[in-house]
Amino acid sequence: MKAILPTLIASIALSLSASSAIADEATDLYSQGLALKAQGKTDEAIASMQAAVAARSTHARAWASLGHLYKKKGEIDKAISAYEQATTTVKKDAGLWSSLGMAYYRAKRVDDALVALEKSCRLNPKNPDVHANLGVIKRRKGDLPAAVRHLEFAYKYNSGDAITANNLAIAYGAAKRAEDAVRLFKVAIALQPNTAEYHFNLGVIYRRQEEVEKAITSYERATDIDPKHSKSWYDLGHMYRLDRSDDKAIEAFRRYYELKRGSDPAAARDAAAQIESLGGTAPDAKPTPKSRKSPKRRRKGKRK
Repeated sequence: MKAILPTLIASIALSLSASSAIADEATDLYSQGLALKAQGKTDEAIASMQAAVAARSTHARAWASLGHLYKKKGEIDKAISAYEQATTTVKKDAGLWSSLGMAYYRAKRVDDALVALEKSCRLNPKNPDVHANLGVIKRRKGDLPAAVRHLEFAYKYNSGDAITANNLAIAYGAAKRAEDAVRLFKVAIALQPNTAEYHFNLGVIYRRQEEVEKAITSYERATDIDPKHSKSWYDLGHMYRLDRSDDKAIEAFRRYYELKRGSDPAAARDAAAQIESLGGTAPDAKPTPKSRKSPKRRRKGKRK
């Protein structure tokens, strides 16, 4: 018995020493990966983080870093797998659940995104970014009261953020709160006056309210900022038609046609039909060939 005890103690000591060495190796590889990431060496950083989790599969920070690196490369499925591993190891980290939720969202796994983001929100109820993301997803799912509630919370803490103001305005518009929508779109425009999409969104509210002149002004501003903003040209065509400015309407639909003819044939055909309905000539329309009369044959007279 006395001979067995020292042997057992030595065996345990060796086991602990080996575990410690593995842990140290994983930590060193993780630190190396962070250094490579800071240098912008994404692929090398990924390789180092992969080695770290191979050395210690429960290294949550290495899994999380892998998720961030894969997301940066646009490899969303790999990012999701890494974040899932991280949240399996550390179950109560609000930031990890938020990252996983947005990765799900980018992969169009909207229901999974909601579950992850709601868990993040429960763990940290005061994170405005999580509320903002939940608000956008809830609106797209049709849950307008929840969308407005989350986005209002986000805007309360991020009132200087144009994207948050714009998203809240969209939710207000969807909820038929036109005055609130106009107010928030104007806030977004004041914060980022050269974003065409914000002017377009304001124009949509004015169009729905049948305020034609205001809608035209907003759409024109959008096309001034971004001449390739096709949605604005299309709506402008209809607003000009209502304003009895047919020549301007034809030109707006023509611009829309030019932007869509290579990528969206159905939209281009619609634009061509709009132009013809206004009395214009559809782009690329082949002119009707004029009928040519056959020359009369001269009768051959009898030779005298």
